[in-house]
Amino acid sequence: MPAVPSPVPASSVVSKAQAFGRRLVSTVALWGLVGAAIGVGQGWLFFVVLGLLGMVGVWEMVAMEGSLPKPWRYGLMVVSGGWFAVTFAICQGTGRAWDPVVDMGFIAGVVLAAFVPPLFRPLEGRATLWAIAYSVAAFLYVPWLSSFMTRVLYLPGVDGDGWLRGLPYLVFLIGATKFTDCGAYVVGSLMGKHKMIPHISPGKTWEGMLGAALGALGAGLAVYFGWQERMPLLTPWSAAGLCLGLAAVCVVGDLAESVIKRCLEVKDSGHFLPGIGGSLDLIDSLLFTAPVFYLYLCYASGQPT
Repeated sequence: MPAVPSPVPASSVVSKAQAFGRRLVSTVALWGLVGAAIGVGQGWLFFVVLGLLGMVGVWEMVAMEGSLPKPWRYGLMVVSGGWFAVTFAICQGTGRAWDPVVDMGFIAGVVLAAFVPPLFRPLEGRATLWAIAYSVAAFLYVPWLSSFMTRVLYLPGVDGDGWLRGLPYLVFLIGATKFTDCGAYVVGSLMGKHKMIPHISPGKTWEGMLGAALGALGAGLAVYFGWQERMPLLTPWSAAGLCLGLAAVCVVGDLAESVIKRCLEVKDSGHFLPGIGGSLDLIDSLLFTAPVFYLYLCYASGQPT
């Protein structure tokens, strides 16, 4: 007689309402930090928030790959911390985003540094090559991509009173991106039937894409019309088009992290935020939307990247 599976304790079952409530609490906490940074209007508080999320994200990338040897683990953390410190210092000192030469220098340095540990330890075949590749990819995926949010913040420069002209653009980016997630989650939970990419993310549906587009449009346009006079690089039509484009990129960014987690066989990147998971689960979509939005702003302003 086959064994009857034991029922799952009721206390361990999390309803959709409970899951949404936890996500809402974490999202409100994040927006509280963003709101505080807006109220201050200075770069240092953004640096604290973005730097904290970025470094926690790097640690989660390290922790998810348990086989990564210590030299690469510690090296990735040190280089990532140096990256945030240097780029933030340049922005604070000049009132502008850093030159692309800084990017090229750090990326070249990361590649070179990743090949140093094998010079002082036995080679382990593909495992050593994997450690080198994973370290470089992790730096590009988290610290480098997340830094485009700081680039957006400092692209237009700083007013004479120290107010960051890029602040409305960053809020537009965060609003359109995060409400894409919220819209997709709500509509997908209520009426989602047709799975989008079940082998990567079983919960995502094509119906949720409608909610994603509506969420991005609602939040992005609310920010735009609230700060229209401070956002000369956007028009109503370009803002609406960007919302829809960012919504599509946002979904790809979310799925990209799902690919990483499935390949590494982990459910959440961490437990930094209740109901959401780790820092990467919070910023995964921003890692993809921030570079796209930054490049558009460079094009609209006529500035080099």
